[in-house]
Amino acid sequence: MIVVDWSQALIRRLTWLMGVIYVLVIPSQAAIMDYGLKDYVRSSKSLPHVETKPWKLVCSLPYNCHFQPWIELESTPEKVIRFNSSNPLVEYLQPTETYTTGSGEQIYEATNWVSGEGAIYTIPAGVTVKAVKYRETGYATKITGFFQCDEADYNILWQKAARTAYLCMRDHFYDCPDRERVGFWGDGTPELDQCFYVFDSASHQLAKDLVLRKLDPEFYPGQQLEFLGDYGLWFYYLQTGDLASVRAVYDQTKIFLFNVYQFGNKRTWFDWGKENKDTAVLEACFYYNCLGTLRKMALATEHAADIPLIDQKLARIRNNFDQQYWKGSCYQSSQVATPDDRANAMAINVGLADRAKWDAICQNVLVKQTCASCFFDRWVFEALCKAGRPEEALRRMHRRYATMIPCSFTTLWEHYDRWWASHIDAFDDASSLNHGWNPPALLLSQTIAGISPETAGWGTYHVLPQEAFMKQLNVVVPSIRGNITVDLDKSASTYTLNLDSPANTLATVGIPKGSFTKLDSITVNGSLIWKDSYCGSVNGVTWVGEDAEYVQFHVASGRWQFAGAGTLRIYPPESAVEPVVNGQALDKKSWMASSSVADGTFLFSGDKIPVDIAAANAIDGDHWTGWRDMTATQHPGQWFQVDMGAPQAFDRIVLDNTWALWDSPSQYALTVSDDGEHWGQPVAAGYGKVGINTIKFPEQHARYFRITQTGVNQRYHWSIYELDVFTHSIRQPGDQTKTP
Repeated sequence: MIVVDWSQALIRRLTWLMGVIYVLVIPSQAAIMDYGLKDYVRSSKSLPHVETKPWKLVCSLPYNCHFQPWIELESTPEKVIRFNSSNPLVEYLQPTETYTTGSGEQIYEATNWVSGEGAIYTIPAGVTVKAVKYRETGYATKITGFFQCDEADYNILWQKAARTAYLCMRDHFYDCPDRERVGFWGDGTPELDQCFYVFDSASHQLAKDLVLRKLDPEFYPGQQLEFLGDYGLWFYYLQTGDLASVRAVYDQTKIFLFNVYQFGNKRTWFDWGKENKDTAVLEACFYYNCLGTLRKMALATEHAADIPLIDQKLARIRNNFDQQYWKGSCYQSSQVATPDDRANAMAINVGLADRAKWDAICQNVLVKQTCASCFFDRWVFEALCKAGRPEEALRRMHRRYATMIPCSFTTLWEHYDRWWASHIDAFDDASSLNHGWNPPALLLSQTIAGISPETAGWGTYHVLPQEAFMKQLNVVVPSIRGNITVDLDKSASTYTLNLDSPANTLATVGIPKGSFTKLDSITVNGSLIWKDSYCGSVNGVTWVGEDAEYVQFHVASGRWQFAGAGTLRIYPPESAVEPVVNGQALDKKSWMASSSVADGTFLFSGDKIPVDIAAANAIDGDHWTGWRDMTATQHPGQWFQVDMGAPQAFDRIVLDNTWALWDSPSQYALTVSDDGEHWGQPVAAGYGKVGINTIKFPEQHARYFRITQTGVNQRYHWSIYELDVFTHSIRQPGDQTKTP
């Protein structure tokens, strides 16, 4: 079923440290899919359920989505039920919805959608909850792209990035679906880009809306520079061939670049991340890229008279760039004390850094500095790959997403490690856990698999893989001419690339020389075509040539198998993030939790939203609700205790602290008890780490367990946002705990 969202009142509030601004977005009448009523994955109570005091029902969804809670109940009149997402950020935009009961059996469904991975129903005393469900809605597009490789962590990143992108689509591209729903050009750029690698063609309408949107000189002009070049406007044109839209925005783009954009504007924003942003270099790079795109637009739209002035501006930047900013091993302006990975990456990407400088830039900056946020790391990744270092690009991605890969959240966050590295260096509780500017789905499909259009509308495109240590790839790119499917498989002696190319296309296929220590021969569909040089003829295949990086061929539409024979570089398996869940989790619906401090609330973020932090939240099945000791920072003697109701056999406890990563216990000891009064010596002790902590120990048989803080952290409090207990766990190496 498809329903239409007619809402036009979309003035979205944006609160940043620099003040408050208002952004008006006029969306298209977007088609919204109604996926119908669904059952929750889990609820914190078995239904039907009633209590003699007010109580909470916490319900888990299978993934982060837009949803409306639904309830069936029996009640007397005038009882007020409150329900919302368990994600506290949604209250930035809309208050908790309420329903006042009538008499007897009744059904109610929330009228407004919220986003999150769980729902909270606050139920008055005496109300019997008989059933709960949720209605999922979302932009009417499907995930038709695909990426899978033999390194599981990158598959997780692609899937989480795809879900993140979907959640940030509705009436326009959102930065996030909870706190703001603002149509930033910065967030919109990777969201537009990922549409063409993840979703079907229904998603292209939102991309077109962004392309046609009126430019606003007061709205972070640096973001508009990021969009108006190869990464936004020209990216859209190459993917769609929509020349009419390019023609429609030509004049406003030229006016913005020639007459409106002012260098040195304090509101010019290029990234969050660390504060040593080399804005002077970044501005020059993005402006240069935008001028290059404007030149291509001029040629495509019969504005050739503008080209001499564009060329003059391009030459001025190109001729002065090295003299102003090259320092012998990197680019750096006087604005920063140390070189910025963002600025140096862009110098490579836009062509201002010649190839002779790439190694120095990579060695001195890109493999050392991590100033970029998860928004801007896209361009550092692309620069490393352009410089022939895909292994370092992939490892950088893995390191920086290390806390997002194993966590139970199904989407990617606003900040790496939830760490606000701009203005202050601290945990940012108000950062979203679903933020549209995360680009792994784009980078893995376009850059690593190497599938990208060369002419507008995918008439010609290339497949130039940079798979690095990956041994298998299976990729589907949903181009407007049909799905492009690439399967890649490497052994010690053979490199096999299968391509299924849609009708009316011409593909350039490259066999990467860097994957070999020695390349002996290449066959196409079983026929020898290259042996030290081009030597064969296959119908539908023509010779392109070779350089230091690839041996390249043109192929017509159809199915092709390329096989390179020789000696290949086969890397040992990459170290994956250890899975969190092993063994069987115990049912905790009837358990009781307590702690060394009384249950309470804390005022969340700048809006001072009261958030419940009772001990029971740590075992309610939702990783967005939790227990926090806000009375003091971490110190010895704090404890958290669980009564499992009856003796249980268990050998592993997982503390999920994803929501408050930096509140993980500094040091801890685990003790068990049969009666809750008499406790023996610790059965495990250890040091906490950021995020998820797994405590392993010899199997215990007890009713109670207590985790006691034994360390000190003078900056952060202690939190547990979800706790699970496992039995018959699978042992893993690298345990951080020890048995005393």
